[in-house]
Amino acid sequence: MAGPVPEMAASEGTARSARRSLSGKVALVTGASRGIGEAIAIRLGSLGADVVVNYSRDAAGAERTVEAIQAAGSSAITVQADVSRPLEVRALFDSAMTHFGGIDIVVANAGIDETGGPILDVTEMDYDRMYGVNAKGAFFTLQHGARTVNDGGAILYIGSSSTIQPHAGFGLYGSSKLPGAYLAGALAQEVGVRGITVNTVIRTATDGAGYFDSDDDPDSLRPLVQNGSPLGSRMGSVDDVADAVEYFTSKLARWVSGQQLLVSGGAST
Repeated sequence: MAGPVPEMAASEGTARSARRSLSGKVALVTGASRGIGEAIAIRLGSLGADVVVNYSRDAAGAERTVEAIQAAGSSAITVQADVSRPLEVRALFDSAMTHFGGIDIVVANAGIDETGGPILDVTEMDYDRMYGVNAKGAFFTLQHGARTVNDGGAILYIGSSSTIQPHAGFGLYGSSKLPGAYLAGALAQEVGVRGITVNTVIRTATDGAGYFDSDDDPDSLRPLVQNGSPLGSRMGSVDDVADAVEYFTSKLARWVSGQQLLVSGGAST
């Protein structure tokens, strides 16, 4: 049987090269034991990056993420760290540096994805818990990322569309996700001289992640979200978010920094 024509062979070779476009790079993803973080970590691994899989409590889930990355042909390790504790964030980055010798991509994804309920019902304990991870955790992850990532690297913050328009019952959660997006924009100005891009992926309600990590939807929000996009009756997926991360970590986005990309299927929030 005749072999492929030269044009087809070249095209297939380019496709294979694109699929390993992050070979030689090291990525660190927080909250990567499940949901969006898991999808991002596996995607970066499938593109050739070695990955540091951070988790807080779900060690088994983190190991499954590592196994998927290894099956894709890349190396990966798990590192336990609660991002609400700055000393543990520092230890996370130290472990990554010790194991891989450098970091090229940092994805600040870890977060608590809960509505938080009416503002009038929020307690100080509720506030400290939500802001501890979503705001404080994002701050110190971005800070250590900027201190550690190699020149020419990429830093990403995974935000939430709840920050675009206020909604009753989402005051605590939405407000806790606002600081990270602002910080990412400011950080882009501070580290741009080193060729580092810093961007935010603002994701909408996502099937298989956070509040929608199962089919159990006591508040009947799933049908509402599914009908919110003009592109079709479905929710956003974890792969939709991973697609955006893939773009921001690719050469195609080397001249894109300080931006917020809304991944919502055309829905306004």
